[in-house]
Amino acid sequence: MSSEVLVQSASEVIGRQLKPFPEQEPYVVASLGYKGGIGKTTLAEEVAQELDAVAVDLDWSKGGLTAGWGYREEERQGAPLLEAFESGKVPVPLRGGDRKPDLIPGHTTFGENEPSAEKVADDLLRWSKELKRRLVVDTHPDACPSTYGAMAAANVVLTPVVLKVREMRSLEQLLEEASDYPLLLVPYMVDGAPSEQLINELESMAKKYQVAVGPMVSYYKWIGVRRKRVAICSEPIFKKEEPFVEQIREVAKAALNYAR
Repeated sequence: MSSEVLVQSASEVIGRQLKPFPEQEPYVVASLGYKGGIGKTTLAEEVAQELDAVAVDLDWSKGGLTAGWGYREEERQGAPLLEAFESGKVPVPLRGGDRKPDLIPGHTTFGENEPSAEKVADDLLRWSKELKRRLVVDTHPDACPSTYGAMAAANVVLTPVVLKVREMRSLEQLLEEASDYPLLLVPYMVDGAPSEQLINELESMAKKYQVAVGPMVSYYKWIGVRRKRVAICSEPIFKKEEPFVEQIREVAKAALNYAR
């Protein structure tokens, strides 16, 4: 067995023809990981850009999607995410233009003021419906109410899988606790010679917990040192970015087709 199995496992997920988003129906994609540093936030931002979706940041950690987007809460009045949950009003996304997704920004105090999982799920679905937009939700890497709420609302939960020993143990814990949600495992930061043993473990876990494996995304060293505050998938796309962008497009297709 080789890394080709990662491509083959995704074929049924991405093979169906895409359909236009029915405006009357909400569509929510969540990005999930019980461990930091596995690419969860980058995946959420890039898939949101590719789907022309609104990115929603439920991760209150500093250095996450909101900060990377360029939003500085210390220079702003209020906290749009918290205010939306408290007031019941639909938040107005910040415009990202052509080069980054529109954003409902997170806030560092969100962890202290989390709504219930039920409230989060209901509101995300309502926001998607009333905005007539898809949502891509970046979750906090903990089993907390907002994370479970996002998973409950989601049509598909993208779960980056890094093929390393500790990360695979974290994945196993996640699958034990959350395999009844619509998970789509995305092999992520896959190097040129992934461990055959870890690929076999992934295949075994996917079968045991009956979860789908989607398209893989390779390891790109330059992403970790990149300082631009625009999505990689935005135009213009430079030559070195093309392989990554193509892989993200396959993940985005899989996300749309998962529930169909």
